[in-house]
Amino acid sequence: MYFDASTQEYRIEEVPLSGDVLGPIDYAVRLHYDIYKSYSGGVFSASNIVLLGRGVFSGSRLFGSHRLVAVFRSPISRGFHVSTIGGVAYSFMRTGLHGLVVHGWSEDPLVLVLKGDEEGRVDAWFEVIEWGKLWSIWRDYKGLRGVKALTRFLVDKYFDSVIKLNGRALVVGPAAARTLAGGIFGIGVKHDGSLDPAAMDSAARGGGGTVLLRAHGVVAIVFGGEYLPEKENPRLSDLELVNKITMRVAGKKYSELVMKATSKYRFDPKLGTGGTFGVNYIHYRGLLPFMCYNSVYLSKTVRMKIADMIIEMLWRPVQRDVFEVKGKKPWGTCGEPCPAVCKKVWRGTKLDYEPSNGVGPFIGVFNAEKVRELVELVDELGIDAIEAGHIVGWLFDLVYRGLLTPDELGLERRPLFDPLNLDPARASEVNFVLAKRILEGLIEHRNWVYELIASKGLREAAHELNKKLSDRVRLFGLSYNDLLVYAAYGDKGYMTPNYYWSPGMVAPVPVLGRYWTVYSPSFGEPEDVAEAAVVRARLEYLIDNAGVCRFHRGWAERILEELYKEIWGIEADLVKHASKTLKKILEYQERAGAEPRPWESKKTFDMVAGIAAETGFEKWAMRLASYGEEGLEWWRRFYSKVRSMLES
Repeated sequence: MYFDASTQEYRIEEVPLSGDVLGPIDYAVRLHYDIYKSYSGGVFSASNIVLLGRGVFSGSRLFGSHRLVAVFRSPISRGFHVSTIGGVAYSFMRTGLHGLVVHGWSEDPLVLVLKGDEEGRVDAWFEVIEWGKLWSIWRDYKGLRGVKALTRFLVDKYFDSVIKLNGRALVVGPAAARTLAGGIFGIGVKHDGSLDPAAMDSAARGGGGTVLLRAHGVVAIVFGGEYLPEKENPRLSDLELVNKITMRVAGKKYSELVMKATSKYRFDPKLGTGGTFGVNYIHYRGLLPFMCYNSVYLSKTVRMKIADMIIEMLWRPVQRDVFEVKGKKPWGTCGEPCPAVCKKVWRGTKLDYEPSNGVGPFIGVFNAEKVRELVELVDELGIDAIEAGHIVGWLFDLVYRGLLTPDELGLERRPLFDPLNLDPARASEVNFVLAKRILEGLIEHRNWVYELIASKGLREAAHELNKKLSDRVRLFGLSYNDLLVYAAYGDKGYMTPNYYWSPGMVAPVPVLGRYWTVYSPSFGEPEDVAEAAVVRARLEYLIDNAGVCRFHRGWAERILEELYKEIWGIEADLVKHASKTLKKILEYQERAGAEPRPWESKKTFDMVAGIAAETGFEKWAMRLASYGEEGLEWWRRFYSKVRSMLES
């Protein structure tokens, strides 16, 4: 369905599945590149479409096949971006639609409502929420605020007519109106109309919610219905066919393959825990970044000591209540039936590793309850939690080092941000209060610094501060961007890394912010790492394009080609298809002025140099620590290898 926010009209267009279009990302590439040419305008142009689509295996017996894919031009990177949201396609498929394309612009915030019947006929209408009322709802509705308040408002209004028909609401929060990093959020709704905290998920990286609201004026999409995709293809429900495929390819029944591939996310008996929150702290320990990547400057001994403290203060309270508690465990899914039950809920809040680390150890907050409260806050504000952590961590580092004063951020004191003189309990108390002040100040544009970051993003804001406060740059011998870790795109775009100590997180690949790269804490010669990154990018793109959860990648990657062939009759060389699409995305980035650019901050160099030294590549560590052309040789050789692999 195409929805024009300018006219509030819609049309439905058939898009045949083919060797060129295997999923929503493929179709979005065609629309952005060939039809709307969204690279030629601004990121908030009405031609910057937001495509929301489900994979062709939604409605099947395949676990994890119901992620909804969001594709748009990012206001963060300024380039083509992909984000996904778990379980939502399990509801969206009931409309009978495979996807929704939002274009055009509405001055007034719109709620689009979609309802499908058993035959796949769709009834669509819209309603306006006046700006004043919208902000009133975001501030408080039945004791809730932001994303949760708007969701509750829409569930109250549309439950009987739409949402009780296996439906949901996708919404944006105040961060979409006031920052570049607003996400698209969806909360699962139980049969009694209550909200499911386990099924709280978002497509937030890259700022898709900001685009949906500020380029199109759409604040929410409500949908539900009675359609079942197996009507169009009975093979979707043929579990015997899937078992034949897995036995042929892997020598195991499908259920065995799934249980083995998802054990980390359910429960890893070797570690005695599960889920990304449970596993990552135990598995990576001192290799995880904390205190705005200042951990890369510490010895392994100090890092391990701090990691042990993080495990005791943050990980262990959650572990006791989520895994060691007797009786029913507080585990859930993103909204679709799934044996991985990866969503671990602690005191009513779903805790995953990256949001928890971003507003936890990364900003010097180690107390589990305070981390939980900050996770709740970023979700309510509707801001990407990873970007939020980088914003707070960067500002903490600037104030700690003297490049900004507390008064300039409306703070009553400096954060406690010295890892070598750390009282974790006291730091948690102090930094928690300051973090809340910063996050709320960002949304409210409380002063010129917050407005600068919110309106222009971290990279451009840092360069503006370099000019405005040049005397401090000279005094301290540090630029404002030197204390950030990010990958640069074009003149103004950037992407902050997911919370791993890995060169792949800032490497020149077509799309960052997802896992279309390597992210293990390792290092190597640039050509070797680039080859691994491209291999990973192809597979991750294929999984996203199929609408499959990457927690199921362990089995899905092995049989995906067979699934297209046996279920849809499409024979395709998926590796070649992926390379072709990634190459076109890279061409789009170049046209949009969002092509990968060399590293430009000292801390980015230091992060890469640190993991090189940690893994025994001393020669590269020394060259990277020079911050000049010697260090950029690694970047240039990496990028050259990426291009050659995609073009060959």
